[in-house]
Amino acid sequence: MLLRRSPAAVSAVFVLAAAVTWQQSARAQDAAKGAALLAEARKAIGGDEKLAAIKRLQVSGTFLRSAGPDQIIDGDFDVFIELPDKYRRNEITGFAGANVERTEVLNGTDVWDESSGGLTPGRGFGGGFGGGGRGGGDRGGGGGFRGGGFDRGGRNQPRNGGTSQADSGPADERVKEQQRRTRQAEVARLALVWLMTTDGPVAWVGTAQAPEGTADVLEVRSANGVPTRLFLEPTTHMPLMITWSGQPSRGGDIRRRGAAAPAPPAQGQATLELHMGDYKTVNGIKLPHLITRGPEGITQEELKIKSFKINPNLKADTFVQ
Repeated sequence: MLLRRSPAAVSAVFVLAAAVTWQQSARAQDAAKGAALLAEARKAIGGDEKLAAIKRLQVSGTFLRSAGPDQIIDGDFDVFIELPDKYRRNEITGFAGANVERTEVLNGTDVWDESSGGLTPGRGFGGGFGGGGRGGGDRGGGGGFRGGGFDRGGRNQPRNGGTSQADSGPADERVKEQQRRTRQAEVARLALVWLMTTDGPVAWVGTAQAPEGTADVLEVRSANGVPTRLFLEPTTHMPLMITWSGQPSRGGDIRRRGAAAPAPPAQGQATLELHMGDYKTVNGIKLPHLITRGPEGITQEELKIKSFKINPNLKADTFVQ
């Protein structure tokens, strides 16, 4: 993949675009070097002591997302995380002249969704930040936060004629298990992206090269996630992006509005990318305030983060239906 500078990032951050030239180590997996480089990345963004003290996060901002080859929608989102296994995403967006709201939750091994504004329950967010993906695989291709919603009061009851997963009777266990795996993988990704934290082994697997620079590439295997590759700037060790294999969504490229639509992503597995940029310091931790994601060479979602709250006092029912 070609390394290039992100046009939307404030700081000079390398990102990956199309084809990578690899320099593989003599050993395909170098665990010692991987652990050392991850330790350097944790030091670069704030240090072990500060990162180890973070148990909860609340992240709020706005999004742009492709809803099809020639349609872009926007809205607001909140993400709540309590490590190791609690996650809630809320979204609200204007769609077809009305507000559409949705909530999606992982609470240990339990998963649930609810929506208002006319969405079909159980549809999921189609990827993005770990949506259920209509019961499909680990999508995460940038079509996330689809039809989402958030209750500004932080409550979990459906409103305005909305529905919850429980309203439809017992959920199909196969679908719920897939949702559970997808959301567990997303929590693992977000812990890596925001905190350089993982519960699985890490190994250095090579170097990505391009005219503008290089990146060290680590492979991370989280216990509840999918194999993920983390790209680090080799001098500062700052995180640049992650990639993983998953099913892409069908959305177009949000950066090509008004231009000829690119070919839709092929069905089946693809390399999915999440780029981090616009780092700002919050409570002594450097956190990315710009995130873009999509399959190779396509930006299907852009998140602009307005605020991070570190170790907030969350309501007792945040993750409870």
